[in-house]
Amino acid sequence: MKFNFSFQKVLDFKENEKEIAHQEYGTVKLQQTQIEEQIEGLEMVKDEIFNQYNQVHRKTVWEILEVQQEIEHVNLKMKQLENQSQIIHKKVEEKHQLLIEKSQEAKMWNQWKAKSKEAFQKQMDRKEQAMLDEMAILRYSRRI
Repeated sequence: MKFNFSFQKVLDFKENEKEIAHQEYGTVKLQQTQIEEQIEGLEMVKDEIFNQYNQVHRKTVWEILEVQQEIEHVNLKMKQLENQSQIIHKKVEEKHQLLIEKSQEAKMWNQWKAKSKEAFQKQMDRKEQAMLDEMAILRYSRRI
């Protein structure tokens, strides 16, 4: 006789939820990484602007204003990306918590399945032993 877990569909559903949560977490984590890379890129651009400004000792007023505008533009972009980064960071934490919850649920159902299978196997072993005992008694009673 084969073991059939009566809640297999629930277990499959919980495993599917866990997989979806894992994918969502990966997607949000990737977005976070991309934003961090953009921030690093803007920091490098900002450093280049400062280096260009420092290379020439005498600048005209227009060149100074131009550099200031570029710096302000880069700072504005960085601030926007940092705000996005904070939002994404919160999403990452939420998705991570969801993934942990779904993993725990799936693990609980898997443990229940394993315990059910173990109980089923013990019951089958007892039945088999009872049949063997009965066969031994019948053989013994035939000899007498």
